[in-house]
Amino acid sequence: MADVNVFPFELINKFHRFKLSALPMPLPESELITLYTIRDANQYDGVENTLISGLAEKLHVSVPTISRCLSRLEEKGLVQKSSQTNDRRNTYVCLTEKGLAIYEESFRTLSSFVERALSRIDGEELNQFFATFDKIYDALAQEYNALGKK
Repeated sequence: MADVNVFPFELINKFHRFKLSALPMPLPESELITLYTIRDANQYDGVENTLISGLAEKLHVSVPTISRCLSRLEEKGLVQKSSQTNDRRNTYVCLTEKGLAIYEESFRTLSSFVERALSRIDGEELNQFFATFDKIYDALAQEYNALGKK
């Protein structure tokens, strides 16, 4: 069994070693993750526009932090902000056609990288890994969520 004094740090650190900047990506990692999260929210939450405050919550960052990132993306023509009222707390964001194209290009690059890497591992081993990883993630999520209730 893994050393319980080292395991938590190793688990979190292992995947942070891989930086998207090492791949031929068109944007910095934080901006790509923001585009992905907007696309994910719009596709799976069934909305055309995502509230900026909701986006900040999904990314576990403050509203000012996500606002700065969105301003950079807006300057590049990748996202569009809109407000249905004069209340800036109800500002929405969506991907532009250019933003969607950048997202799709990045997704293809990353998918190709992951497919090449995972092709080196037996399918049954991968299935077992993901089953175990899901259990670990769920246990960590339960503990994390319990922090807010204490």
